[in-house]
Amino acid sequence: MIKRIFITFCILLVGLIGVLLFNTFRFNPASESSKPSIAINKYDTAALHLSQALQIKTVSFGDTLPIDTAEFIKFRTFMETTYPLMHQKLEKKSFNLFSYVFTWKGKDTTLAPYVLMAHTDVVPVEAIAESKWSYPSFSGAIDKDTIWGRGAVDDKGSAIAIMEAVELSLQENIQPNRTIYLCFGHDEEISGKRGAAIFSKWFDSSNIKPALVLDEGGMVDTEKFKATGRPVAVVGTGEKGYTNIDLTVEIPGGHSSTPMKETAIDILNKAIVKVRAKQMPALIAPPVQDLLNRTSAGESFFTKMVMANMWLFKGSVIKKMEASNQTNAMVHTTLVPTIVKAGIKDNVIPSIAKATFNSRILPGQTSGDVVAFVKKAINDERVIVKKQTISLFEASATTSADHPTFKKIEGLTQQVLPNVLVSPYLVVGATDSRYFRPFSESVLNFSPMQDVKGFHGIDERLGKEDLNRMITFYKLFIQE
Repeated sequence: MIKRIFITFCILLVGLIGVLLFNTFRFNPASESSKPSIAINKYDTAALHLSQALQIKTVSFGDTLPIDTAEFIKFRTFMETTYPLMHQKLEKKSFNLFSYVFTWKGKDTTLAPYVLMAHTDVVPVEAIAESKWSYPSFSGAIDKDTIWGRGAVDDKGSAIAIMEAVELSLQENIQPNRTIYLCFGHDEEISGKRGAAIFSKWFDSSNIKPALVLDEGGMVDTEKFKATGRPVAVVGTGEKGYTNIDLTVEIPGGHSSTPMKETAIDILNKAIVKVRAKQMPALIAPPVQDLLNRTSAGESFFTKMVMANMWLFKGSVIKKMEASNQTNAMVHTTLVPTIVKAGIKDNVIPSIAKATFNSRILPGQTSGDVVAFVKKAINDERVIVKKQTISLFEASATTSADHPTFKKIEGLTQQVLPNVLVSPYLVVGATDSRYFRPFSESVLNFSPMQDVKGFHGIDERLGKEDLNRMITFYKLFIQE
């Protein structure tokens, strides 16, 4: 009997090894369409133009807070004076005063158009953090090979690179083969509801269905994928959803000298800890699987075996990705408290305590799943859980890496960055391009800036080399 069990075990083990090896040798991630690299031109005035743009404080403070219209008017004037041909030769439409769509008619109007997007608003800089910047946050300082200032990376760098490429192409009397729309939203940092949400409806109602929408999101990384031995350009092919969940506790307060056993703040704190103690179930969405496949192609035989046999190693892969906050966000719907409010005076126990959790939702899960998870984790009827509706987006559909537009972006990237590996990935933030996904054939998120620093933080800056590469990339895009 023991001998029979042993023989059976050996047969199963050999069979398992055979399956693993067969899948590994058969494993062949999507091949690259290699393109010869080209020389990157130096655009002497582009850095100055970006510097000027960064000095204009087009700040979005919050969904319900007003903007400084004088600054947005100043930016409009800057666009008109800096890029005169773009304004003279292209048809321009304005939406809610400060979002703009330029139409550049192509030679063949039977072809579905392309859309190039960027936003001109920026996030604010905390007053307490201002002193930590190497240069004042809105100085647009140029130090040797770098331009410093809020918005350099997100997203005035892309906006200026697009406008520079367009202006230069117009100077050369270039006309794109197909029609190109240039879309510049002014409130992406506060959900885009006054800008991209409005002009995307104009596209839809006008029955304009772009073959490709290219927006911010993916970049070039040389630090996170060192095992590949190459820079990796991650092109967003899908986007996580977005929702805010409010927790509210309301019980009688009183004088701080005679506190009850549990206050509204105590109950709320316990609820916050319970939600943060667990994570929603892990998933590997298609863009993440594509990223894992492509970046593992040049790695060890064992890594290839793991990727080729995810049915067996999926749990181990997820566990490894959970070790880093960046990769953890690729396999989990995230929940983090971003706003907590309670109390008005030091000797008054508040009767109401509130917290807001921001959640970024994986494809395959919904905002309803998030609410259900939060309620179950807290398990306390005294905590009212409510989903906000003002900024609610479910996870997007995914553009296939086999789509011709992905191949196009892959080829252009290979021309401006030698030896680059181009891979799909999941955008964990939120961009204006999400408004186009319901009616556009393909939406991709990428700009060829490399190892950027200061994104939404201190010392945001962009190198001149990055800016020149971006301009060249967009010129190639326009000229197809």
